[in-house]
Amino acid sequence: MNWDPGAASANKGKFYTLMRFLRIEQTLFSLPMAYLGAFVAIRGIPPIQTILLIFSALFFLRIAGMTNDNLADREIDAKNPRTRTRPLVTGAIKVWEAKALIIIGLAGFFISAYFVNIWAFVLSPIVALIVMTYPYMKRYTAFANYHLASIQGLAVFSGAVASAGLYYHSLYCVLKAVPWPFVIATIFWALGFDLYNHIPDAEFDKQMGLHSFAVLLGGFALKFAGLNQLASVILDFLADFMYNLGPIAYASTIAHGLIMAYAYFLANRGNFGSAFYYNIYSSIVLGLGIDIDVLLGIPKFF
Repeated sequence: MNWDPGAASANKGKFYTLMRFLRIEQTLFSLPMAYLGAFVAIRGIPPIQTILLIFSALFFLRIAGMTNDNLADREIDAKNPRTRTRPLVTGAIKVWEAKALIIIGLAGFFISAYFVNIWAFVLSPIVALIVMTYPYMKRYTAFANYHLASIQGLAVFSGAVASAGLYYHSLYCVLKAVPWPFVIATIFWALGFDLYNHIPDAEFDKQMGLHSFAVLLGGFALKFAGLNQLASVILDFLADFMYNLGPIAYASTIAHGLIMAYAYFLANRGNFGSAFYYNIYSSIVLGLGIDIDVLLGIPKFF
């Protein structure tokens, strides 16, 4: 119950503290999903410049979003025994440094989007708005969990816009090229692992007047997380079929589901920290598997 992905040990240096503050490893599980969107949208591999710009945009938006999340929750985190060692709480990261990181992150994101294509740039303020408003939603509604999950879905969406925008001149055609079943499946998957963060804090959140499905559903919250992730696997299989993907995509979807099932087993035993990180592994397996499937173009099943 004391696990915290944002905790940072003292006396380990500024670089280590900054990486823990940004939870930089979590960028890694979004990146394969962004490339999934990019590859499936055009049924091929976008130019290397676009591949690099997708990474750049995701990296900088991650900096802005995670810093904003920490800044918005600084006073709450200071009161929660589980989160008291976060760098912004302990003072290892200063408030002015956090504000500077937000400016750098947003600037880097918008610049990256500008160089991707016109539609990525046009849509970038909407993406940034969704990311930057997340930490305030839990003050008002349990659907903040879906808000966070939608940010993971945006990785797939944004990757698709980045590649499709190179080939289509109308926004309608670009949006039509987005693999929406994968976007929605990612949202359901992310809702599940986000609850692994909130269930241990349910009583604290209730006392603080914060909202989540962990507070709203009580003992049913874990089952709700599992049902969402089951729905995500079903949608992933449907998307594999709809987009005429091959055996590697199906195998990675199966592995994705099995890893999530094991994560659910761990969460059911109270090991929410390991459950959270196994979900990271599951997204990497799914994203890379589908990316490789598109790259190799292996003959399809159906």
